[in-house]
Amino acid sequence: MVRYKNIIYGGEINLSMKKCILICFVIIVIIGIVLCVNYYYYNKINNRADIKIPILLYHNFVTEVPESYPDNFCYINTPQSFEENIEVLLQSGYTPISMKDLDEANNGNLKLPQKPIIITFDDGYYSNYEYIYPILKKYQIKASIFIVTDNIGKEIDNIRYLSWDNCLEMQSSGLVEIFSHSKRHIFYDKVSIRTIRDDVLESYKAIDDNLGKKDFKVFAYPYGAYTKGTVRTLKNNGIDMQLYDIVINNFKNLNKNYIKRINIPCQMTGKEIIEAIESNSII
Repeated sequence: MVRYKNIIYGGEINLSMKKCILICFVIIVIIGIVLCVNYYYYNKINNRADIKIPILLYHNFVTEVPESYPDNFCYINTPQSFEENIEVLLQSGYTPISMKDLDEANNGNLKLPQKPIIITFDDGYYSNYEYIYPILKKYQIKASIFIVTDNIGKEIDNIRYLSWDNCLEMQSSGLVEIFSHSKRHIFYDKVSIRTIRDDVLESYKAIDDNLGKKDFKVFAYPYGAYTKGTVRTLKNNGIDMQLYDIVINNFKNLNKNYIKRINIPCQMTGKEIIEAIESNSII
């Protein structure tokens, strides 16, 4: 067995023993680092403010409400009622923030206001640009639009969708974020993981190609349909936040892969929205 003269102690130390001591020291350091990291994140989560983060979900807008509607008026609204919602929320002390603001707060880089709220729109209807974008500019309100990329620039069943130029104009204002609501608006809980992966990646490729590369990516599930497998797949393919329906978030236990929203049906008033937020009732 190889031995050498230890100058400091004047004795002989077995090299194998010295290796064991070094390995034990490294293990102790690693355990210490892990404990410190866990302690940091434990305190980071438990020291978070107990703040509700309601995310409102709108869809299409019409100037006149029809006498009947196939989806029981859950997915249409009017510009007038939307503006009323905004006015009441602002008067009641709510501060609109963006999805990026929420991400920054989640990472500890931004302090949330006492009563934050996020405004979102699904599908990418032209009415969002025609009727709602002027209201957002009027009140300087941040909002996020989740588009179905295959529908961009089209008219389907007499419903017009946004163009890429519309999206670029709104995004360039600094008020509107454009994110993916899928490529084809399919049920993610009924197709293969590979189909889901391809659909998400292709939708964001279209967004990146037309609006510039996105370093921060959010995905809103079509129909709110998801599984643990879809969540894992999107997370592994660069999606920073995932949205589905329905409930109100709380910052204290926020999970960025399970962000929740509340749908705003036709003609719901600002007062009713606030009552739903305060009572934690599902809309």
